[in-house]
Formats: sequence, structure tokens, C-alpha cells
Amino acid sequence: MRLQVSVNNGVPVRASLQTEGWLSVHLNLSSDDTGSVPGRLIVQAIDKSDEPNSTFSTWELGTLSIGDTAQIQVLDDGEADPPTAVRRTSESPKNLFSNVDQARQLLTAISVCDKELGAVIQRSKTVEPEDEYAKIVQAIGGIICDLDRYLIQPTLRRHPELLAEAKEKKLI
Repeated sequence: MRLQVSVNNGVPVRASLQTEGWLSVHLNLSSDDTGSVPGRLIVQAIDKSDEPNSTFSTWELGTLSIGDTAQIQVLDDGEADPPTAVRRTSESPKNLFSNVDQARQLLTAISVCDKELGAVIQRSKTVEPEDEYAKIVQAIGGIICDLDRYLIQPTLRRHPELLAEAKEKKLI
């Protein structure tokens, strides 16, 4: 996939993604107390080919003002301009566990927790009124999402070699 984007018939920027993922254009406008409407135009590619890690490439096209025009053209695959910024989740300071054995123990603990929370949901279904059961399911679902967001994903990004184990434990 490749896109060409230009503002006010200026020098076009070509962005591409040759792997699995997304290529998108973002036009953001905001208003403030001064009455001006500053805008920003970027192209972003998200390369998902190295799961559980991703690479985010960004091409900044600059600011926009009232009256500006932006043109987007879809092109055949080919060369692209270098991105303005590249961020890799594998390099995130939020990734967890330098020790792979500790990471493995965490996944085991979360697996046990997940099973116990699932048992709470099952027991609640037959004992609690429907509206209370729905609140319990929602609360436990939030905890499971947080476990994934704050523990499982940061651990797997640092230790992708544990991906198969996490799948086996039904954590992903």
C-alpha cells in the first residue's frame, strides 16, 4: 500500500506499508478561544507483521489553516519518503520483565486468576439477579482487559518467545 499526500499543491509526501497492518491519513482540527482553527495532517503506518510487537511510522505534513486543501492519492506499491518518526513497541520502556522465567511465572499467575474470575462469573449467573450479574460481568471484564493491557501485552512484547505459551493458556 502506498499513499501520496500534499497540502496546497505543495511537495507531495509518499508513505507506504509493505507488510501486514494499516496505512492511514489523519486530519485533525481543533478550535480554541482565539477563534483560529489550527489543524494538523499526518500519515501513519502501523506494521503488525512482528506480533506481538508493532512499528508505528509517521509522516508529518505540517499544520493546516482555513482555506488549505489536502489531496490524497492511492498509488501502486513503490518507493516512499522516509517517515518523520518511527516508534517500536519492542523498545517501549513499559515492557516488563528482564527475566524470562519471571515473565513465564506471571503468565501462569494470570492464567490461574483468569480461571478463578471465570468461575465467579459462572456461579454468579445462577445466584445473582440479572442486573447484578451484568454488573459483575462488566467489572470482571474490565479487570481482564487491564490485565491484558498492563501485564500480558507488555510482557509478551518484551518476550515474544512466550507467545505460544500465552496462547496455550488462553491469555490471548
